Amino acid sequence: MREIVHMQAGQCGNQIGSKFWEVISDEHGIDPTG
Repeated sequence: MREIVHMQAGQCGNQIGSKFWEVISDEHGIDPTG
């Protein structure tokens, strides 16, 4: 099992981080509940 550690700070970081997790979860078939 692999782990992803992702840190984000500030408004821009949060917006980019939100989109990052959206793309990653779609690519790996993960829904909002896990």
